[in-house]
Amino acid sequence: MKWFKFFLKSRRIALIISAFYVGIGTLAVCSVYPKDWFYGDWSLSVLIITFPVTIISFGYRYAEVDSLLPVLIIQAVMFVLTFLFLISVSSLFKSIFKQTKK
Repeated sequence: MKWFKFFLKSRRIALIISAFYVGIGTLAVCSVYPKDWFYGDWSLSVLIITFPVTIISFGYRYAEVDSLLPVLIIQAVMFVLTFLFLISVSSLFKSIFKQTKK
């Protein structure tokens, strides 16, 4: 369990960015239809901004309006994928900047 805490602590920025980005996208997908709680014009603009992580769940929500649980599962998978992507990009940038300092 210590290694998991260290893993998350050392990659805190990637975790916060992915949680915020996917969380806002999830809220927008869950607010698309007029009978949703947070329905408004803001959801379309947020969906456009978070398009890479919301396209699959938006497609599912478009086909099945009443079911939110599969949307939340899809977004949880997208959160993990976004987190792993940000970790790999940040490690790539760190290795590039290390090489340029030599």
